[in-house]
Amino acid sequence: MGAEVGATTSVFPYNENMKEYLQHTERADIAKEADQYKDLFVSDEGAQYDKVIEINLDELVPHVNGPYTPDLGSPIDKLGENAKKNGWPLDIRVALIGSCTNSSYEDMTRAASIAQQANSISTRLSKTEFCYVHLQ
Repeated sequence: MGAEVGATTSVFPYNENMKEYLQHTERADIAKEADQYKDLFVSDEGAQYDKVIEINLDELVPHVNGPYTPDLGSPIDKLGENAKKNGWPLDIRVALIGSCTNSSYEDMTRAASIAQQANSISTRLSKTEFCYVHLQ
């Protein structure tokens, strides 16, 4: 999640959640190797950081990134307002479901399921064309 807050590099300690993620993404061999050195993959005692960012996941809302660059993020409920204010296109004709950092296989599976459901509604739609949206 470092890229989402402007970081170019992020370091996360190895823990049980990471181990489970590796196992579920067909990288159990990496998890097994990391387990042998898990005491090394932690912060140094007394480590000092330039900045600590705490994120309350209960307060996060769905966002859409773009247009033109992932740096332009908007909460979904503000997308139309931001598009008008910034002179962005009001018609969404193309979209991409993807992730650059730390998405889980469950997230991508859910996204794929939504895409499959949308595609099953009409045979006129290509695999990537679900609907035409005009922001108000």
